[in-house]
Amino acid sequence: MSLRQSQFEVERLVTEAAAMGIEVDRALYRELSFDLKNGESKVFIRGQEVQPEEVYGLWFRVAGTKSGKYTEARNLAIRILETKGVKCVNSRTYLSWTRMGKIAQHGVFLQNDIPMVPTRIFYTKDQVLEREEWDFPVIVKHERGSQGKSVRKFEHREELVSFLDRISEKNLGMFLWQKALPTRWDLRIIVVDREAIGAMKRSASDGEFRSNFSLGGAVENWRLDREEKELAEKAARVCGLDYGGVDIMKDREGKNYILEVNRQCQFQGFEKATGINVAKKVVEMMIK
Repeated sequence: MSLRQSQFEVERLVTEAAAMGIEVDRALYRELSFDLKNGESKVFIRGQEVQPEEVYGLWFRVAGTKSGKYTEARNLAIRILETKGVKCVNSRTYLSWTRMGKIAQHGVFLQNDIPMVPTRIFYTKDQVLEREEWDFPVIVKHERGSQGKSVRKFEHREELVSFLDRISEKNLGMFLWQKALPTRWDLRIIVVDREAIGAMKRSASDGEFRSNFSLGGAVENWRLDREEKELAEKAARVCGLDYGGVDIMKDREGKNYILEVNRQCQFQGFEKATGINVAKKVVEMMIK
């Protein structure tokens, strides 16, 4: 992520690792370079070779750029360093999914019988307009959106049609169309080392339907029951996550639906709500 967006998480890791006598070094993707040679490949950060015996692990944040060059850099670092015994958090999911979009996630959920909100995906505007049985309100979200910023809510057909008029048809297949659940809150569960360590309840603020902490949603501790814990751990497992956030929403009857998983989830609101030291657990995972 940008320096500003991930500053909290990095500083927390620095603090907790230092208390354990471990140094955290922050590097940007553009500071990586590689020397590729059979049996002797090397990874460099700011011109210094990464020495496996000196490193517990790497914890990646978002690899940006439209070209995808940094996702390739991340994955190359994983392939080289893990053969040398360096732990790379979420390596299995990174190598399997260059970008962890919501549509691909839903395919994995279906394969593994994980409950999800009924969803529609369209590739032409006619496909959308031909649907007469819309049950409003309808939620529309971009498959690569984050922090709730791409989520829209349509109360009636006129709003839906207006949205279609504003977007290019070539981008239509990047959206998920879902029935809006009536609750104005959801759960963010954080999984570390394949274990759900806790949960926070996120409630939408007045005049807002999205419950994200970054959008002003109120957060509070939530005591996980067995079903919620097992469902979150299963979702993380089938998506290959050592570390990540799992979002669950409930209907009026209390049935659980997985909304998505987030492999680079931020945890400022989570630590505030739960009192759980996420940063320490991440460091402990890499040491282990």
